[in-house]
Amino acid sequence: MDYKVEILRHPTEEDWLRCKTLALNTVGKKAVNQPTKKWKTDLLRCEHSPIRTLMFTIKMEIPYWVSVHYVRHKYGVEHYVQSQRNDRQAKYDRNEARQDEIVSHIMDINAQELMFMARKRLCGQAAKETRTIMMMIVNKVLKTNPEFKEFLVPNCEYLGGLCKEMYPCGWNKAFEKEKKENDKI
Repeated sequence: MDYKVEILRHPTEEDWLRCKTLALNTVGKKAVNQPTKKWKTDLLRCEHSPIRTLMFTIKMEIPYWVSVHYVRHKYGVEHYVQSQRNDRQAKYDRNEARQDEIVSHIMDINAQELMFMARKRLCGQAAKETRTIMMMIVNKVLKTNPEFKEFLVPNCEYLGGLCKEMYPCGWNKAFEKEKKENDKI
């Protein structure tokens, strides 16, 4: 299938400076310099509230049923999904439409929710198509904002190999084995 993902908006240096200003205000300080890559990474790692001011707008052309997986996320994100109503579009009859009809889906999402979403949607228990779309999002985000690299990963990787799913996919077992082998070196 030919899915499309486009980043319409991402945190700029100006957004990061605003984020730093807000973070430092909480400890009675003022931002005088642009945040460093290390500062950005440290702030993302600790997930303090100023990261919720860092916004992405992501446009996707994806199957309707995959769009439903993303719409399940409701905190720190707004979804704008193309209507399938027959009085709003004429491409197909909604009553007869397949669940894999492509819809336009735009998300306006903050950094914290994007990290959370990636943890869930990159999981081996997520549908393959949903993981594919999430990987496309991650790859596009990392081109503009590489500081997110270690945070846009499956939950078990984020948790160092611990899986909290009811029915683990097994990825964490391979991770634990590899970690034990590396610890011996």
